[in-house]
Amino acid sequence: MKKWRNLIVILLVLMGSLLIATPFLKNYIVNHNINSSLNEMDNLDSDELNENRNIRNENEEVNELPSSLDVIRSMNFEGNPVAFLYIPRTGLKLPIYGSVNEINLLHGAGEMREYDEIGEGNYALAGHRMEEEGLLFHDVPRLQEGDIVYVTDKETVYEYELYDPEIVLENETELINDRGKDELTLLTCDIPSKPHNRVKVSGDLINTFTYSNDLFE
Repeated sequence: MKKWRNLIVILLVLMGSLLIATPFLKNYIVNHNINSSLNEMDNLDSDELNENRNIRNENEEVNELPSSLDVIRSMNFEGNPVAFLYIPRTGLKLPIYGSVNEINLLHGAGEMREYDEIGEGNYALAGHRMEEEGLLFHDVPRLQEGDIVYVTDKETVYEYELYDPEIVLENETELINDRGKDELTLLTCDIPSKPHNRVKVSGDLINTFTYSNDLFE
C-alpha cells in the first residue's frame, strides 16, 4: 500500500510540474516559430511573396487562446508569407500570412480578407494576444495614437499612423470592410484569459516608399 501511495505522490508531482511548465513551453515554442518564420522570410524576395498570394487558404475559426496541442501542431510549419509587419515602438516584427487559421496565427499575423495588393482599402490583420509580453499581438492594446506601423511586401513600404485602441464586440465583423479610405486595422482579443471582446487599432496610410532592409534591421 505504501508503495502505491508513493507512486501516486510521484505522479501527482510530475503532473503538477507539467502544468506549471506548460505555459512557458507554449511561449517558447511560439517564439521559436516566429523566429524560424522570420529567418525563412529573409530569403524571400518581393516576387516570391507576391506568388504566395496565389496559395490561398480559407479563413478558419480559431481558438482565442491556442491550446498546447495547437502549439505542438504548429511546429515544423512551412508557411507562405505574403508580407511583413513592423511596429517600431514595441519592436514587434512578424510575417503576415494570406489567411486566418490556427497555424498561421501561431507564426505571425493573418489577413482577414483576400487582398490583391497592400495599401488599398482597409488592410485588416488578426493576431493572437498571448499572455507573454511582446509575443504576437500581446502589446497591440497598448499602442497609442500617433504610433507608426510599417507593412511591406519587400517592394513597397506602407506607413500607417495609428489612433488609440478601442474595445469592440466580437461579432462586429463589419470593422474589416472598406470605409472609403486606405487604412490598417489590427484586431486581437481584449483579455487573453477572457477573450470575449476584441481590441481594434486602426490607422491611416500616410506614406509609401521603396523597400530597404535598413528600416527593418
